[in-house]
Amino acid sequence: METWRLVDIEYPDNPFMNMAVEEAIPRVVGEGKSPSTVRFWHNSNTIVIGCFQSARLEVNMEACKETETEIVRRFTGGGAVYHDSGNLNYAISLRKGHPLVPGLNLQSVFEKLSEGSVQGLRKLGVKAQFQPVNDIQVDGKKVSGAAGSIRWNTIFHHGCILVGSDLSILGKVLNVPRAKLEDRHVASVQKRVTTVRDELGRDVSTREVRDAIVSGIESCYGVRVKSGDLTKEELGLAEELYQTKYSRLEWNLEP
Repeated sequence: METWRLVDIEYPDNPFMNMAVEEAIPRVVGEGKSPSTVRFWHNSNTIVIGCFQSARLEVNMEACKETETEIVRRFTGGGAVYHDSGNLNYAISLRKGHPLVPGLNLQSVFEKLSEGSVQGLRKLGVKAQFQPVNDIQVDGKKVSGAAGSIRWNTIFHHGCILVGSDLSILGKVLNVPRAKLEDRHVASVQKRVTTVRDELGRDVSTREVRDAIVSGIESCYGVRVKSGDLTKEELGLAEELYQTKYSRLEWNLEP
């Protein structure tokens, strides 16, 4: 049975360092210097945009100023998402060639590496199901989105789960194209998404969801998940990426 490392290292009030760690782990895993890894973490009041997106098109800058919402660009594609303390982020890093994902196709990565989270949510009583291209939905409402990459000799998948997020702020700070709303016959972004809390009808902590997803990963993939720490190399690379990339306005806001 393969053992996957579980790391909970996070910087809730520094989304730029969080994203630097997010990139450092798969780079080192791809070098064969770290094992297959699952990471859980939180951001506070942050918009995370995809690497190919325009911040000024995707984000309501005035609303971000009013709500003191940070903006950070990730290294993976996909759309903009809103993070707060009620949002649980997870990431899976596997070395290329791992038997779980034999094909080098990003769609198969999304489908396979979302299964653990889907199963974990179902263990809690959430009627979750994977919805292509990269969403987890409950009765047509999005509860989680994902992004990923196949690079650095690594298969990387990460997603954010809306556990108890403030959907009112989400609706203010993100610019959602009207066509996307009309396509789903809804009037606002809040009505397109749901939270684990709302689906269960009770308060639920991100820790409870995290533990359920760990259980889902273990049972779904037949692996053992064991807590561990980042290596000195990963921490050093994260600091370098923070200084040279993620802390810089030109990376986060341009073009």
